[in-house]
Amino acid sequence: MIDYTKPVEVAQGLWWVGSQTTNQHLQCNPFLFIKDGQGMLFDPGSVLDAQVVLEKTRSLLPLSNLKAIVCSHQDPDLCAAIPFFEKAGFKGDICCHERAALLIQYYGIQSPFYLVNHHSYSYSLNATTSIGFIFAPYLHFPGSIMSYLPEQQALISGDLFGSISSDWKLYADEHYLDGMKAFHEVYMPSHEILSAAMEGLESYPIRLICPQHGSIIDKNIEQHIETLKTMQCGLFLQPRKLNLPLEGGVRSLLDQVVLRLVTIYGEQEIRKTFENSPFTVNIKKRKIAKTTVPEDRMWEDFYSFLEQKRGVEYLSSISSLVELLGRQYDLDIPVAFATLIATSERTIKEKEAELKDLEKKLKGLEESMYRDPVTSLYNKEFYQAFLLKELEGGGSVVSLVLGIDNLQRINLDYGSSEGDRTMRILSEILLESVDPHVQVSRVTGGMFALLCTSLTKEQAIERAAKLSTRIAEEDRFIVPITVSMGIVHSDEIDEAKRADSAQFASEINNTAAFRLKLARKKGAGSIVSTSAGEAGSRSAFNILLVDVPSFSRDLLKQTLEKERYRVQVADNGLEAKKLVLAGGMDLIVCELLIPKLSGLTLRKELLGNPAAAGIPFILISANKQEQTVRRAFDLGIQHFLARPLALYELTGLVNLIAEKEA
Repeated sequence: MIDYTKPVEVAQGLWWVGSQTTNQHLQCNPFLFIKDGQGMLFDPGSVLDAQVVLEKTRSLLPLSNLKAIVCSHQDPDLCAAIPFFEKAGFKGDICCHERAALLIQYYGIQSPFYLVNHHSYSYSLNATTSIGFIFAPYLHFPGSIMSYLPEQQALISGDLFGSISSDWKLYADEHYLDGMKAFHEVYMPSHEILSAAMEGLESYPIRLICPQHGSIIDKNIEQHIETLKTMQCGLFLQPRKLNLPLEGGVRSLLDQVVLRLVTIYGEQEIRKTFENSPFTVNIKKRKIAKTTVPEDRMWEDFYSFLEQKRGVEYLSSISSLVELLGRQYDLDIPVAFATLIATSERTIKEKEAELKDLEKKLKGLEESMYRDPVTSLYNKEFYQAFLLKELEGGGSVVSLVLGIDNLQRINLDYGSSEGDRTMRILSEILLESVDPHVQVSRVTGGMFALLCTSLTKEQAIERAAKLSTRIAEEDRFIVPITVSMGIVHSDEIDEAKRADSAQFASEINNTAAFRLKLARKKGAGSIVSTSAGEAGSRSAFNILLVDVPSFSRDLLKQTLEKERYRVQVADNGLEAKKLVLAGGMDLIVCELLIPKLSGLTLRKELLGNPAAAGIPFILISANKQEQTVRRAFDLGIQHFLARPLALYELTGLVNLIAEKEA
């Protein structure tokens, strides 16, 4: 006898942690997998049984060791419990398909998403254990997945293999197949889609099927897979025409309906239903034993009796089966279903209208998620998703990243609203200047990205030069602007880094960003399409030397330039601040006692600007005292050199910083 008040181990390390309570003949089954003290929870359930699932999970595993919750799709019967787990202390990942994540977030979930289609449909629980995921699109949601535990040979199947039954048991019995058919006839879209998914399972060794609804299948696995592989289902069902059986005729078809009724409502209720009726039902055999109704009236009278005795609810529960039988054997839909059909047609029209409205809202929502609010271009998330999609499809791409050289100066002189207007004008120019198939995105700040899927690198360089000229000639900007560009072709990336699409995309992004940085250091309006030569040269590293004009400053400048660094000078703190905020500086070497803003005050003000706060800062002074050192340390200055300087010490330190920044 199974104690359903406690977790039930159904395979090594795999536990059923659900509630025995069924709702409308539909049982929900969450499963917890534990290996070496780490756990994953599959389809945790609804708000109705969340507390039960939470307590059973805690009884087996601290929530701090629950690494992930897997959602086979987005429905509330399996996702709505997640906020309960988060409130109780869950800090792990939500594993699902990205199509499901788009909707799951609206449960108010705070945990990070682990998008299985971005991680080769696999999740590592620990160093020795990985969970596989099987994409099951449109069964019954576009982002549906199943989970596979290789060691246990267990398939956690989500809605697939689910069942409707009044008499739920943890393990499927000999009557399970009909309840499974009843569920799939209603919820699965088509025979073709369902059959393809079942064919895909034939390559997996499976000992156990754990559906989210219904019962665990531990016997006759192949039979259950074959049943779904061959069954007819879906709204637009066009079954093969058959002749009525020679033995039994219509009554043999009604026996299938009786079997379905007993499966859904249970033996006791069906026995009461058919007491003193024209149809005598053998409950144990689940078929009609005898009837007083003639053969030519049997198909109509059976359903008329059900309507009078139990109403539309009973007819509704068997409507998909009756419709299937009617089409297969060329029988008219019974008159008793007329009201149900009229109601259903009206409901379908209402649902279609609701669906169109929801699709419109969803499309708008998706657009808003992938659109930049300032320019209305696609945003960084869309850029990344599009790049991944192209790479996963085996395509080649050119990534062109461009940045407005003087945007920060425009923001400082004219305000951020003018900076936003500048970006909007640039967006219009970009869209007008590129082919329709080129994806244009605003990545961040004044940085934009163009993804081209049908250009060679040489063609991209040629068009980049024309685009740069077009932008420089535009007279709508409040002041003329220039853009620097970095260009990379996917073919340039090392072959070893192309196997994983995410790594491939990261290499493309990093290379394009690095070349943009090189372009900016070459000078406003530059285009860089290679990482060789100047990429490894110190001339790509910009140093700002802040000191009063003197022989000592000139000597420092010459020493650093001999090391092949680019050196700019500033006579005072205010001038230095303007140069830093204009962008392009990689290191600041600053005298403590300079006019207008002291070295420490300059550092303090730069810390208030996110773009400048991270620039390494070397302080130099002949007045290096304990109090001054403490103040410098409080401002995050790690290097404070005493004058007179040992030039080899300064150049050695600068070389270390430059190598680290590269």
